[in-house]
Amino acid sequence: MNAFLASLMLIAAGEVAPPPPVPDAEVVRYLKPNELVEWNSSMRINVAGENRAKVGQSILKTSGGAAAAVSTPKFGGLSETPEQVKARAQKMIDEGNAQIQQALPSLTRLRAAAALRAAEKTKPINFSVELAPLAWSGAVTPAVGRLQKQARDTGFTKVHLLGAISLLGDGKLSHPPEITAAIRNAWSKGDDGLLAPTPADGYAYVPAAAPAVATLGKGLKPPTAPKQVAILWAEYYALSADGNRGLFFLRLADAFTMRLVGSEVAYTEVGALTAPAGVCEVSLRDDRSFLPRLAESGEWVLGFDRASHPVGSALLAHLSVTQTKLGVAAAPYVVIVAGGGPAGTEGVRAKWRAVAVTAPAGVTAFQVTSIPNGAEGVEVGQLTLKVGAPAAAK
Repeated sequence: MNAFLASLMLIAAGEVAPPPPVPDAEVVRYLKPNELVEWNSSMRINVAGENRAKVGQSILKTSGGAAAAVSTPKFGGLSETPEQVKARAQKMIDEGNAQIQQALPSLTRLRAAAALRAAEKTKPINFSVELAPLAWSGAVTPAVGRLQKQARDTGFTKVHLLGAISLLGDGKLSHPPEITAAIRNAWSKGDDGLLAPTPADGYAYVPAAAPAVATLGKGLKPPTAPKQVAILWAEYYALSADGNRGLFFLRLADAFTMRLVGSEVAYTEVGALTAPAGVCEVSLRDDRSFLPRLAESGEWVLGFDRASHPVGSALLAHLSVTQTKLGVAAAPYVVIVAGGGPAGTEGVRAKWRAVAVTAPAGVTAFQVTSIPNGAEGVEVGQLTLKVGAPAAAK
């Protein structure tokens, strides 16, 4: 209550309330090397002072009052008087408090620095994408061109176009050949020889059998290293019951690591000569900067929980690949697009879950959770998809 009243007084005075304190056990995570040396030295002095003060207080407690004559220690057959015991104990307390006061300014300053840095690292941030409406050809051709360049610049020597999936308003999944044909046609216009011919038996995910990696079909040899063979596929998710508007994704993955390496998204309608109405806005509010902190904590590859909504999952995959350093497993997508399987979970350390929640008209919202293997889920924030009126011309 006192802390709450103090924060109100600061606000009333026009001052910004200080960030919440960080437990001492976590302070070291936010200190620089030279500060860490200072922290450890000051903590040793502080602990020594606390211990000395406690010993003095214990002596006062056990040697005071009527029990003094019995419990006071003897030196060479001589006993300390109660006054001498109290004086010695008080001296120890004073010395201990002096050590505590000596360390206090340094510890206070470093605790404040750690609290500020922790608050900065855990402040809410937004990942967002604004998608102007595009006609079908205006969506496919640029997306293909960008991923074609990325594949070439990465060093891939072969790219396999697996196909496409489409999820319309009726909730049924299909594999539309017209989307695959549009991508192949746009790729060939780029005059690039990377695209491999479709195998006679088609594509199918064949799980890895150690020491080899997964393959894309029984007749295809697996890659022997990263950045040799790439996988390309498309996804279309209708945003209206009639399918007249939707999100078109084009994905690029490394066939050796089975991770997404590139992602493009457009707001369009399959085969339409004109663009759909409105502007599509995608935003993920990360309530505590979870994604950057996760990326800083090591190499993470995430999959998707079975309960995750397809559209939410598609958007999270795009944001993860394009705006963070988090990896996304490609094998489940390959199985959905090309068949085969089952998709392995090698390297996957956590899973995304995007669950649809109530939202205003014109907005689709998902509550996003990250679920580490063998641990409790972490609430990340809300992902929203909004289709609004076109911006007014200035």
